Amino acid sequence: MSRKLNDTWQYRLTIYLVSQGISLFGSSIVSLAIIWYVTLKTQSAFAVTGVTLTTFLPQAVVMLYGGVLADRYPLKKIVILSDFMIALSTLVLAAIFITGKDSIFWIFFFHTLRSLGAGIQLPASKSILPRIVPEQALIRANSLNTGIWSLIQLVSPGIGGLVMNAMDMEAVLLIDVGTAAVSISLLFLLELPEWNREQEMENTKERLIQGFWYIMKSRSLKRCLFLYSVFQFLVVPASQLTPLLASSHAGREVWMLSVMETSFSVGALTVSILMAYSKSSSFPFRMIGVSSAVFGITMILLLPARGILLFAVLMCMMGAGSPLYYTPLITYIQEHTQENYMGRTFSFVDLLSTLAMPLGMVVFGPLASVSILMSFAIPGTLLIILGMWIIKNM
Repeated sequence: MSRKLNDTWQYRLTIYLVSQGISLFGSSIVSLAIIWYVTLKTQSAFAVTGVTLTTFLPQAVVMLYGGVLADRYPLKKIVILSDFMIALSTLVLAAIFITGKDSIFWIFFFHTLRSLGAGIQLPASKSILPRIVPEQALIRANSLNTGIWSLIQLVSPGIGGLVMNAMDMEAVLLIDVGTAAVSISLLFLLELPEWNREQEMENTKERLIQGFWYIMKSRSLKRCLFLYSVFQFLVVPASQLTPLLASSHAGREVWMLSVMETSFSVGALTVSILMAYSKSSSFPFRMIGVSSAVFGITMILLLPARGILLFAVLMCMMGAGSPLYYTPLITYIQEHTQENYMGRTFSFVDLLSTLAMPLGMVVFGPLASVSILMSFAIPGTLLIILGMWIIKNM
């Protein structure tokens, strides 16, 4: 007798991906709206920096604790409660706007709360897919997840601009509350298999130390964290300084920057879909090495590039390399991590990823003020070397 539809892993995966896609869509629109609102209201680089700091630093502070929670408590409850916390913070901020007592302080305060919720949620959300799908389907599931993220990055700036023009800020904030409500409702429909957790007596610090040494004792996981950290650090100029390079080589119009961002998302979405519907690769590190080399080559090719068309083609090429790195690496970690260490492992992965951007800007930002060419040529060359080393040795 065939199983009921809601007993299949395909059904559970669909519910989860739709739920998280809806939640991410609302959060992306509101995050963009907050940045644009602060920029237009203050015209201050310090205020915009404050938004960036309240986006990344609170996540980094609680991310390791989020990994401990993911290994100790049911994953679905963690995702639901963190989504609820983020939505509640946004709802209170919307109420403050409605009363007319909004200020930059309140935006920073509630943006920090949203970031704390995201930091708790991230390790749990990455730990859920191995509970839903069989191992042979993990790379397909991760490819679909990456494709949804790319699609949202593609459409959210345009939709964000439309809603900012059509609605007051409090109405824009309520979009995130509504999408969170839908997301949580869908998660309640998800029957998530949980493993038997031992009732360990160790405190949070001891469990974090256990997670750290678990990674250190695993040669494969150590390599993955090293590759992920180095890659995230070296691509910072590509993600943060490309508009600066384009403004001097292609033009200063805002639509040109939008074209480049869209081109990157199109490349990432296309490859994610191809990976999701092709046979899973038995050589994940070969894809990772190719991706690193593609990023490095593209960063170097951007230096002599002139004109928006060529920039758009190169950004599409760079976007195509993104899922070739991220998807097989995350899948490999999921496949080679014990279930009761999954949350803590991804908490270290996400922490290193979160810290890579500010650290990269500390290094490459000042270098760009001296020579924008060097800030792309040096990491681009290192990415090519890294890719060749991965292909040859891993």
